[in-house]
Amino acid sequence: MSIKQRITIGFGLLVATLLLLFSIFIYQTYESYRESLMHTRLQRRALAGQIYLENRPEFHRSNYLTLPDQHEILLDNTNKVIYQSSGKNDYQLTPALLSEAREKEVYFDYESGPWQDEKEGVALSFESGGMRYISVVTAFDVVGRQASESLLFILASGNVILLIIISLVGFWFAKSAMRPFDGLIRQMNPAAVNDFTFRLRQDNRQDEAGYLANSFNELLSRLQSLAVSQEHFVSYASHEIRTPLTVVKGILETSLAYDQSLPEAKQSLEKALVRLEGAIDLANSLLRLAEVEVLQSDRLKEDINIVDTVLDTISYFGEKYPDQEINFQLSDRFTENSSRIRILGNTTLLRTVFTNILDNASKYSGQKPIDLEVDCDESWVMITITDQGIGIPEAQSKDVFMPMMRAGNVGNRSGFGLGLTLAKKILDLHSGELIIHSGNMAGTIVSVKLPALPLS
Repeated sequence: MSIKQRITIGFGLLVATLLLLFSIFIYQTYESYRESLMHTRLQRRALAGQIYLENRPEFHRSNYLTLPDQHEILLDNTNKVIYQSSGKNDYQLTPALLSEAREKEVYFDYESGPWQDEKEGVALSFESGGMRYISVVTAFDVVGRQASESLLFILASGNVILLIIISLVGFWFAKSAMRPFDGLIRQMNPAAVNDFTFRLRQDNRQDEAGYLANSFNELLSRLQSLAVSQEHFVSYASHEIRTPLTVVKGILETSLAYDQSLPEAKQSLEKALVRLEGAIDLANSLLRLAEVEVLQSDRLKEDINIVDTVLDTISYFGEKYPDQEINFQLSDRFTENSSRIRILGNTTLLRTVFTNILDNASKYSGQKPIDLEVDCDESWVMITITDQGIGIPEAQSKDVFMPMMRAGNVGNRSGFGLGLTLAKKILDLHSGELIIHSGNMAGTIVSVKLPALPLS
């Protein structure tokens, strides 16, 4: 069942229920009013029995005010009938009714053959000449019953007509409300499933359909970016992994075929080992990247000391590259405010970020001095790393964060193109930013920005 049909049926049922309850209320209200009016009329006719005892001529003159099919009975204190109007008496008096009528007025109804609906009657007592009499009057409310039937017909037919109108209007309303979504559905087809360039047209609507179309288009944009990234990643990674393994296989096969002495075999094994270590490093980098991608930012809740993290990174990097000079500096603003700044994150992951950036700075600058400064403002802690290397061509500056992508000016320098990708993903987990300013042969400035939270 479509949404339009569900809206129409639900809307129709709701309105039908309200109309039915309202109609029942109107009908019951009118019935109560009719019964009350008939009760009053019968009561007046019953009290007229007192006139029969006191002024019979006047009583007979008032008989022209009778109700439809009216019948009157007057009984004395011994329950003997002393007066009965002409016409057929279709109600059988009972001792119980007479006994109750001597104590209070009794209103009753009963079935009578000629009429489809019930006749009504009143039995009451009054005192005259020191004796208590009972007056019983029965009649049929022709006008009231006809009005009830007319009202019931009007309400029933009116409900049916209104429900038909409401169903048509509800369907039109549902169709109008769903028209933007129908337009989006018509744009989708099986041919667009594998086409990430496909976008929904939504005519700048500022409603739920426009919001859905924008969200869908944003999702497609991210999927397109991921698809391009995956394509580059797979092609480059497969090449980078296949190449060293192929070389290792070739070295070993050549060694088995041609090496005649132990020194020659050892030399071949050393070459194969170097290539194999490169493949292992690449595999480890890919595994680290996969691990970071499945991490959740809400798990990075530990307080960290950014200065200690940076100093640990510099110390580790100094052991790896003893000849690399790193000029470390804390800004005056950071020194003054460091005691009031709180940073949440993961020390190990952030150390990986700084290590990868320093490794690139050293590798692509020929181990020229590197400047590292820690600064802050009201919202961020900034770690800026500046090198004097070959820089990044402007045309490729947007591709450096894609996995396995390297700038075209790196030459034969070793690397896999995963360092900045891993750093960017780690900073995204920390709600941070990674900003690179560079130009071809002009050095590179890398800024790491981490949210600075005030101490609670």
